[in-house]
Amino acid sequence: MSVSVRSVLVEGPQAKTKGPFTYASTPRALYNNAKLKRDPPCGGVASTAPYSNMMHDKRVVRGSTFAAHPLAAGDGGESAAARAARTRRRALARRAAAARLRAGSPPPAPGRRHHPVQTEHYLEELFDKGVEMEVGVQTDLFVDRPATPIYVPAKTGADAFTQIYPGDLFDFDLEVQPILEVLVGKTTEQALAEVAQEEELATLREHQRRYRDLRDAHLAERQRLAAQHARLHREKERRVWEARGARAAAEEARERAAGAVVVRGHVAELLPAVLAGLRAQGYLHDALQTGVEEEFMPWLVDQVSEELESIITSRDLITELVRDVVEARGELLRDSTSPAPPSPPSPPSSPSAPTPDAELDGLEE
Repeated sequence: MSVSVRSVLVEGPQAKTKGPFTYASTPRALYNNAKLKRDPPCGGVASTAPYSNMMHDKRVVRGSTFAAHPLAAGDGGESAAARAARTRRRALARRAAAARLRAGSPPPAPGRRHHPVQTEHYLEELFDKGVEMEVGVQTDLFVDRPATPIYVPAKTGADAFTQIYPGDLFDFDLEVQPILEVLVGKTTEQALAEVAQEEELATLREHQRRYRDLRDAHLAERQRLAAQHARLHREKERRVWEARGARAAAEEARERAAGAVVVRGHVAELLPAVLAGLRAQGYLHDALQTGVEEEFMPWLVDQVSEELESIITSRDLITELVRDVVEARGELLRDSTSPAPPSPPSPPSSPSAPTPDAELDGLEE
């Protein structure tokens, strides 16, 4: 059974109890007291503060201890009072963050509410709000602290010197050799880089030339295809125009044929009478008769005359030849019948030479 301390201290006991005063309360989480929440102990924030690196703290100065630090010397952009105020604000912010991160008590059960209760051995009067008072303090005006002078360590020890003779510290051939090696290496490397760059530029120019040739070929092919398309379009238009003309001509021919059939049907009965009248008046002539009488017959007479003249001439020539041959043979026969001194044998004639009888037979034929 839990008893409210406020009800005991303010309202008084509800009933008289026998024996010594006893008090018991239900267990609950630690730091549930409102006073402890308003003023936590010194170790409360430190115990819940997150881990941080000390080198990230602005109060830690890195570098040489002999050098002047603007924050430490006081010649920075803010005074000591401003730094203290900033430190207090940071502390309050850390406390508020720690209070927000601290786990609170669980919510009360339905129909109940939380109330702060003391668990110390001695009772104290609790107030919802503490005693407050306003106090004003005026501080004296002081001049800002002067800048801390730069620390200069005191000189200690004694100066010393060393005599160095010519040739003790520097050997020209030995010292210049690595420098020359570096210079020659750098020069060779630069030369190789320039040669590689020139080769790369030449390769790029070759690629550009090939690309230009390919682009020109594509452009020419595109132009050829465009010209071919235009030519095919013109050819199609011409074919369409020709088809339309042929269709119009066919329609006109059909109309003419139909008209001719109609005219032939109407004029068939009048044509014989008209032709007979024209022939009787002498306007119509027979073309075949005219051609035979005026052209064929004169040509035929001329040709027959020429043929007869050639036949007569050939016959006269053959007659003269036959007469000459017969006279020659008669003379030969007369010479063979009359006696004559023996003549020397004549050379045998060649078998290919024609005899007079053979010549006569050929002529007769």
